[in-house]
Amino acid sequence: MTTDAHAYQLMEICAAGTFGTVVVVRDLHRGRLVALKVLKEAHLNRPRVIARTRDEAAILSQIHHPNIVAVEGLVEIEDRPVVIMEWVRGLSLETVLKHQQDGLPLAEALEVVRQATLALGAAYEAIPPGGNAPMRIIHRDVKPSNMLLSVDGELKVVDFGIARGEFEGKEAKTLSMVLGARGYLAPERLDGHDDKPSCDIYSLGIMAYELLTGRHVVLSVHKDYHAEALDKHLQSLHWPDLPEEALEEIRALVADMCRYDEVRRPDHEQVATRLARISEVGNLKPDLKSWSRRTLLPLFKSRARTRPIDHPAYRDLAFVERAGKKVKSPAPPDVDNEIRRLLRTEDWLQHLDDLDLLLTCNPHWSEQPFLEVLPTGPRAWWQFWGGKELTNDQLVTVLRLLRQRPNQNVRDKVAHLRRHSDPAVAAAATEIR
Repeated sequence: MTTDAHAYQLMEICAAGTFGTVVVVRDLHRGRLVALKVLKEAHLNRPRVIARTRDEAAILSQIHHPNIVAVEGLVEIEDRPVVIMEWVRGLSLETVLKHQQDGLPLAEALEVVRQATLALGAAYEAIPPGGNAPMRIIHRDVKPSNMLLSVDGELKVVDFGIARGEFEGKEAKTLSMVLGARGYLAPERLDGHDDKPSCDIYSLGIMAYELLTGRHVVLSVHKDYHAEALDKHLQSLHWPDLPEEALEEIRALVADMCRYDEVRRPDHEQVATRLARISEVGNLKPDLKSWSRRTLLPLFKSRARTRPIDHPAYRDLAFVERAGKKVKSPAPPDVDNEIRRLLRTEDWLQHLDDLDLLLTCNPHWSEQPFLEVLPTGPRAWWQFWGGKELTNDQLVTVLRLLRQRPNQNVRDKVAHLRRHSDPAVAAAATEIR
């Protein structure tokens, strides 16, 4: 664990779980956005919970997989453990399903399950740096809320807070107790049996049905009724244009993943192989990136956000940014240089979708790059270095973007443009108040 001073600015308070709260912060030393998982104050006197927090950081900092959230490590801020991890620009599958009441498109739903399967399999087989044996990580809490889908169509498995595994430095003792979300738990876990990879496969099968239909299925915990209820649900699966062979393969795979008897469930590799076979037989060509840009990006952009200081949890989280308020010269947001590069291209007005995506995914952008391209007199400063004068249409676009940053500095810098000869430019400048 590192105890170096960390300077952060709270940007967004995202979600609160049982033990911790996830926030987005700007690293004032590097100018980048990261996510922090902050242990709730109520658990600071619970050694077992603190041990699990440390174990989660230890697990994820040693696993490097594109479908598992990346973790840098654990730090202490004012003697409080905080996990530093990548911020995924996206939404949980739980949130996505609220807006996709019939589930995801078939090809994309199967691709999400495939990526999640590969991630869980990689976690189980991962060998830590310098180690010689797999860590045997079992997630134990597979469900839509613990799966994030980015606006670029990348799935990220998150929240290994109750995971179990075998690795050096492990602090928490693995207990035979029921942990995880009801409805996704394998039957044997309810009986207190030892956790195995097949437990995650069962939960993944339940999640697969939910992604395919938009409906959450709760199966009987009694063996005699379990298979009958599962079969009834699976028979309702139907896609008119899907070949019958592929349809039966989907039903069979979900049925096998959700078997009552754990020994009859497929392993991670078998699930991934069968999913690939279904896509081949059904001629399915998933394009998660396009689908996410089309469907997920607008949801991400319009997500409800509250100023951190106005959030009910701010009082418990204020300590995160206390040190940051003492930083006199914070690093500029890392997105600023990306904006500058885009604005240097002559036809950037033809690529507003790219600019919009950049600003949406990096809400910590500053007004500085846009102010730099505004004329401050006969010429803007950057034009002396080869830049061309902005067209009136470009000026209007820049001014409209600056309306999102209506601070005094912006108002002062655009004031002279209210007298611009082009009425549209003058009107756009006047709207900044």
